[in-house]
Amino acid sequence: MFTNLFSPVKINSVTLPNRIAMPPFGLNFTGMKRNPNERLTEFYRERAAGGVGLLTVGGVGVDLRGSGFMLPGIDSDESVTPWTEFTRAIHETDAKVFIQLFHSGRYSHPQLAKGQQPVAPSAIASRYNKVTPLALEKEGIDEVIELFAQAARRAKKAEFDGIEIIASAGYLICQFLSPASNQRTDEYGGSIENRARFGLEVVRKVREVVGPDFPISLRFSGNEFVPGGNTSKDLIPFAKMFELAGVDAFSVTGGWHETTVPQLPSTVPPGAFSYLASGIKRAVSVPVFASNRIVDPVEAEALLADGVADIINIGRSLIADPEWPNKARDGHSASIRPCVACMQGCMDRLFTLRPVECLCNPRAGWELKRRVTQSEEPRSVVIVGAGPAGLEAAITASDRGHDVTVIEKKLQIGGQLPLVAAPPGRYDFRRLMDFYQAELGRRNIRVLLDTEATAEVVAKHKPDVVLVATGSSPIKPNWPGLDSDHVVQAWDILARRAIPGHRVAVIGGGATGVEVALDIAERGTPDGETVKFLLKHHAETPEDLEEIVLRSPREVHLLEMRDRMGSDIGKSTRWVFLKELEMYGIQQHTEAAVSAVEGNELVYKQGEETLRLEVDTVVLALGARPNTTLADSLKEADLPVKLLGDAKKVRTLFEAIHEGFLAALEL
Repeated sequence: MFTNLFSPVKINSVTLPNRIAMPPFGLNFTGMKRNPNERLTEFYRERAAGGVGLLTVGGVGVDLRGSGFMLPGIDSDESVTPWTEFTRAIHETDAKVFIQLFHSGRYSHPQLAKGQQPVAPSAIASRYNKVTPLALEKEGIDEVIELFAQAARRAKKAEFDGIEIIASAGYLICQFLSPASNQRTDEYGGSIENRARFGLEVVRKVREVVGPDFPISLRFSGNEFVPGGNTSKDLIPFAKMFELAGVDAFSVTGGWHETTVPQLPSTVPPGAFSYLASGIKRAVSVPVFASNRIVDPVEAEALLADGVADIINIGRSLIADPEWPNKARDGHSASIRPCVACMQGCMDRLFTLRPVECLCNPRAGWELKRRVTQSEEPRSVVIVGAGPAGLEAAITASDRGHDVTVIEKKLQIGGQLPLVAAPPGRYDFRRLMDFYQAELGRRNIRVLLDTEATAEVVAKHKPDVVLVATGSSPIKPNWPGLDSDHVVQAWDILARRAIPGHRVAVIGGGATGVEVALDIAERGTPDGETVKFLLKHHAETPEDLEEIVLRSPREVHLLEMRDRMGSDIGKSTRWVFLKELEMYGIQQHTEAAVSAVEGNELVYKQGEETLRLEVDTVVLALGARPNTTLADSLKEADLPVKLLGDAKKVRTLFEAIHEGFLAALEL
């Protein structure tokens, strides 16, 4: 089925067994010691055993100043031995392993680099860390080039199969390439040849050290997506120069950390940036990797079959399921645990200096400690509630050999997952529900749908333990007027059980409120297929088409009691949601304390001023409270009860899934 995906491909002298690659990730597994440890090794070993053709570990710092202690390093000869142990663990499988040599330039954080000030081509602060770097003198440039060369020497000695040099994401080589960050007037600035000089000298020096047969790939930004930066057309000549200098492959991604074009969240359509790889592929003769939001084997196969790229980077999807390649190859794609592009376990944790985990995969980053082993005493387990916590507990308990019965009062599994999947750009959460459905069937777990789990019903199954995952219900405050027909819950809007009117007020500016406001605003606007048709036939100018796409037929207001919207949304995605609130013209009211609904007027206070807002629909997005009634009745019946997920305490989907997994692990 996936003929192209599982065909071999050569990069210089190295043959990859298939065309599935895992690109580098910041994982924060090594801490200040900076050498690979058991946690990092086991994380990658599982992905290698899962069937990936190429792993690229990184970024790996060529020095502390350019990488900080959050990343591993290969900046001393003492690091060769631990990296050799790492590569030998990977080579116990068929996978090949490259190392990404990393220097962040002006993106470096002094507090992570023992106070050292960042260096860059010019003394221009970035919007990313707001630190003004030191402009490199010629002597400093030569020193950095030598750092790359010595790191490459160590990497080859440590038995890596190849080297990747980072020239993406706005790091040091990018900073030299881009007119947005390079304002030099010497031989390293100005013309494209001069701006390319530093990167080319790095490549040539590395090639000199590793020899002609050792693979060198370049992680390359196909478009910088920053004001005044290089566009996709501007970067084509650079790619040609790098190929002539000795680059054997291009791993193409997009954007810098400063870009305002989202690159990875769920709002990015799958494969949206594969066109960047296609553009580079037309310009060079060496293999090209496509990257960013390629999540499904069918999509990956199509990109190869269509000639868009030669190799596919499967990134966060391999964090979510290390067996992604094996499952695709063996015809079990439905059993691939999906990445939902939430960014909660990966990017949000990195931004707060914590090790990477995964919302969908409770074992990610915990491969050594969270092993699913057979129970010595198989038990009868009844799980009440087929939401995320209950579903994760069910499949994990079954894998441990327990006899599992799931009781769900609705006609379908998933709990709140259909609601989470309803807003624009959140469809991947539906894939998570489909995954659980497939896994329940594959394990032949008994699932009783449309069944009320009374104490009598549960007791009939003679459970040794009852895991109660009955979820939560939306909060409805005691404000006057909330019994009106035009006051509805956000959950009813997302489930399409209620249709909002023309003027809508959403009360509650947390994650749910923000998402439901965007969902309401987008309804009635042209979809992607329509936009493509209109653009292709020049029916509207691009400027007018942009206005049409963002012109909501509704007037949407979002009210929040606190002083900021989306305070419970992770740092890596909050800016995307706030940007879209602005784009759709959603009127935001912060520090707004709602007190009543009087007819068609919403009454609220800002400071000492009482204000009124005329609306057709009021949408409540004020959080939820646990459903504990059933748990209480089961306890009264003397049944062995343990609460999970929102039934225990309202929390995030991330926490619910992990709690379900750990509860099953403890049985």
